[in-house]
Amino acid sequence: MQPRKHCLFLLLFIFTVGGVLDAQMDPYFTAISHPVPQDTLMVMLLSDFQSAQTGRNFFTGMSMTEYGLTPRWTVGFMLEGQKIFGLPTTYGGLRVNSYFRVFPHDHLLNFTVYGEYEGLNEAGLYKMEVAGFGGENLSSPLAEARRTPVRTFEQRAIAYHDWGRTNLTFNFINETGIESGENDFGYAWGVFRQPAWMAMDVGKDTAGMAGMADKSAPSVFSLRRLGYGLEMIGALGNTNQFGFDWPRQQQYVGPAFSYAVSRHWSVHVEPTLGLSGVSDPFVLRMGVGYSIDHLLHRSVR
Repeated sequence: MQPRKHCLFLLLFIFTVGGVLDAQMDPYFTAISHPVPQDTLMVMLLSDFQSAQTGRNFFTGMSMTEYGLTPRWTVGFMLEGQKIFGLPTTYGGLRVNSYFRVFPHDHLLNFTVYGEYEGLNEAGLYKMEVAGFGGENLSSPLAEARRTPVRTFEQRAIAYHDWGRTNLTFNFINETGIESGENDFGYAWGVFRQPAWMAMDVGKDTAGMAGMADKSAPSVFSLRRLGYGLEMIGALGNTNQFGFDWPRQQQYVGPAFSYAVSRHWSVHVEPTLGLSGVSDPFVLRMGVGYSIDHLLHRSVR
């Protein structure tokens, strides 16, 4: 099998067996807030249906694995692919990331620095972020696009805070082309109210979240399992022209919902609308999250 087919098989494998793993995934699809708790492995299986601005509609998928090395330091690995209607399923590339919370204790604003290497190709269409100018639909032939590398280094400055169950976060995004050295800018922000059953307590001496309170499980259809919020992502130009130029930049907004299936399983959905002429009109974002707590230091009770 060719290397691309191996990668597609690995992506399918992770999507298929991810459910056998044992903290809840981030409620946002693009914005980032808390680091992953220490010694916790989180697996997120994400899929978008995108109504394309130009060309054919398509599905994208991403498998994301993140691990909390310390209470403040998280590392992660991502694989992505897409299925454009009428065309074969295509490998989009990989991403390797790491982010670190600057201050150990909780403040009015908590700051995190983020770095991500993106080894993608021009057929990679998953909206992990948007930046610069113009749309991102596939315009060149698929065979040519998947052979054309797009390597970038993404940096984020993240500020967030929790008020009880409610989280507010803002991400400033800078994407640097490794070959060109050019910078494209973007942003993501969100506000989200955690489900009452799964709400995390904020500890003064932790990296943002302590363990969940020991609560009995509500009924399957209880509203205590429901979380809700709002997320917005968009572009902010580039080095030559920074700021809003609405007709030429992608901008999206949508309500975010999560449902706590169990203390470890959660499902997420976000129907997102494009707000500008170069944005895709509609994106339905879907995700499933699960995790293994105390991966390397499990104790027998």
